[in-house]
Amino acid sequence: VANDNADFRYRASAHYLAVGVQVPARSHERTEMQFMVEDGIVEFMIGGASGMVLGGDFVRVPAGVTYAYRNAGDTTARILMRPVNPQPARRASRVQATFAA
Repeated sequence: VANDNADFRYRASAHYLAVGVQVPARSHERTEMQFMVEDGIVEFMIGGASGMVLGGDFVRVPAGVTYAYRNAGDTTARILMRPVNPQPARRASRVQATFAA
């Protein structure tokens, strides 16, 4: 898999989230964030809306949008996170979740 600079490096990190733990609200002005929930149930709060995300689901947070998330399940959740430069990403196909307010 190539990264945004097409030099064939890929950067992602795994985050283990204990039951009931919430990551504080944050935003990244020049970087969008992509998440894949591998295991567990995670509630994402993005730009004032929220929704439950299950293992195997993807979430994309556009640059500049405030987001937070918490483990809403009864086991430790595992999330893969990847920061992405939004300019080159516009040329790629995306998987995106939409949450009702």
